[in-house]
Amino acid sequence: MAQFELNTTTSSSGIPPRVEGYDFKSVIFEVQDHAIVLLDTNGTIISWNKGAEKIKGYQTEEIIGRNFRIFYSKEDRAAKLPEHLLATSAENGRAIHEGWRVRKDGTKFWGDITITAVHNQQGEVTGFLKVTTDLTERKKTDDSYSNFVEELRQKNEELRESEEKYHKMVSEVTDYVVISLDLAGRVLDWNKGAERIKGYKPEEIVGKNFRLFYTKEDKDKKLPEFLLKEASEKGSVTHEGWRIKKGGTRYWGSVAITALHNDRGEIFGFSKVTKDLTEKKTADDKLVNFADELMFSNNELKRSEERYHRMIAEVKDYAIILLDKKGIIQNWNVGAEFIKGYTTEEAVGKSFEMFYSQDDQKNKVPNKLLEEAARMGRVTSEGWRVRKDGTKFWGSIVITALHDSENNIIGFSKVTRDLTERKKSEDQSREDAVELERKNRALERVNAEISSFAYVASHDLKEPLRKIQTFASRIPENIDNPEAVMDLLNKISGSASRMQKLMEDLLTYSQLSATNGLLQKIDLNIVIEAVLKDLELSIVDKHAQLKIDVLPAINGIAFQLEQLFLNLISNALKFSKVDVPPVITIKCSTLQGKEIPLGLSNDLKKYYKITVADNGIGFLEEHSQKIFDVFQKLHDKRAFAGSGVGLAIVKRIMENHNGLIMAEGKPNEGATFTLFFSA
Repeated sequence: MAQFELNTTTSSSGIPPRVEGYDFKSVIFEVQDHAIVLLDTNGTIISWNKGAEKIKGYQTEEIIGRNFRIFYSKEDRAAKLPEHLLATSAENGRAIHEGWRVRKDGTKFWGDITITAVHNQQGEVTGFLKVTTDLTERKKTDDSYSNFVEELRQKNEELRESEEKYHKMVSEVTDYVVISLDLAGRVLDWNKGAERIKGYKPEEIVGKNFRLFYTKEDKDKKLPEFLLKEASEKGSVTHEGWRIKKGGTRYWGSVAITALHNDRGEIFGFSKVTKDLTEKKTADDKLVNFADELMFSNNELKRSEERYHRMIAEVKDYAIILLDKKGIIQNWNVGAEFIKGYTTEEAVGKSFEMFYSQDDQKNKVPNKLLEEAARMGRVTSEGWRVRKDGTKFWGSIVITALHDSENNIIGFSKVTRDLTERKKSEDQSREDAVELERKNRALERVNAEISSFAYVASHDLKEPLRKIQTFASRIPENIDNPEAVMDLLNKISGSASRMQKLMEDLLTYSQLSATNGLLQKIDLNIVIEAVLKDLELSIVDKHAQLKIDVLPAINGIAFQLEQLFLNLISNALKFSKVDVPPVITIKCSTLQGKEIPLGLSNDLKKYYKITVADNGIGFLEEHSQKIFDVFQKLHDKRAFAGSGVGLAIVKRIMENHNGLIMAEGKPNEGATFTLFFSA
């Protein structure tokens, strides 16, 4: 049997053209943690290894001869990313890229790709070496490196086939230091990765001892000699630690040294593969610190597991339960029994849906909460929940997804707190705030009314008194003219009647208040019927036509509602156009509070919308608010009799009923009054 010999003659790349005992092709084929493939100059796949099969999902016979574009997404292919990477590699020696790649089954993985141009002796590009690492789970990164080295050791007998091509391939790899040592540890060859990572050129390092790469402390401890001894005795050895570059700077190297044997089993040298893991070391140190803390916490938890189990079981203020993936209750604590009313025997094995109302179950609220917790990790919710006895409580709920070591969901924890008292307090605070706002508005209204009353006292009430005084002063002047005296007395009587009407309307307005009678269910159809009887003569005289919908029953004060519709309908009759019969339309519909233009409420409470419209003389839109002020008259007093209090009374009645009134008008087209009552 021929003895293995190591040819130390180096090529221009620092790698001997032939080293007996190596079969790089077979080693590369066995690597499972990296997809290492050879491409021709067009990107056609000409070799396939186990790592490629594992990562990408294709068997060798399925992929050889196909273009490597198949691993790229539709968008990347449209952007010609594969062609760009080959062009960059051919021009610069290599191309590095990270991005989403596509497996055979259509799923995607995040790949770290290095494409290295392979040259012949004349320096011409003859193909490409493409190395892909699946970094979807970065913690597996270092495994790929050790597998690569192990494959080199196990398959060294098969490295003779196509040795020059694969030897050339290794020499051009730049992400790994791949070198060989003699028995004494002297460097025999040097690849581009070694030059890039360690900083030495082949002529500077070949023939020197690999102790140069170790720190003073490691050399004092004879670590290099120890590693060669371990590799000799055990076949291979791995080690991680700080290594020294040419300039004296340090990097964290992951090293694998494999003993090389000849046909007689005698060691004739070593292969040494090094990966610069400085960035990974920094991340790993952080991870180790975190793991140490987690381990400490886990140990503490194990030592006191029973105590915490008992603690949870005895907690009374929180319902702390465990659910399986389908929401079936697995355990039950004292707090759950106290808040929800079920005993352990009654609850365990049942679905947690039983704590939700029929509407929530119909809307699949429990299932939606579990789905969101599974997707987001946890979900919080507040709402009314149902006890065993059917009563409801306001629950604050936190549902957290529980995972196994492989991050599969195995169930959920559910923590519930009874916040019914807090909910009642918040609701009461909101009601108090609304009531306070209502009272403030009422106070503002009263202040405005006081101003109006002052104006009435200084103007409207003085006017008839002034006329009485004027007419009375003229009687002595006309004492000898009975007809003139009688005319003056009639005018005095008319002014007195007007003054009496003003005072009566003013008294009616001032006496209207929300407490002026108990609220009762009032049928507005009966109210309208009574008003139409009171206005029967005016309706007949005016030849009026009324169109009235069926109206609802509301909570109100009967006589105030009669006053309201009496004023609105009598106004429609009074302010009709000459020689045009009045048409009065009363319609009713239902809507939500948030749909009311000026807004009575923003919640989902329902309201009745009632409109009273006519075809009369109307009014200018700019008077739509002023029209409700006390003693406001928009039309000629001589043409239309009245005190100007009627619509002010209507507005006051609507406020007493917690409602809203709006007015719209167009001159010579008519007026519309819109009323909103709580349904």
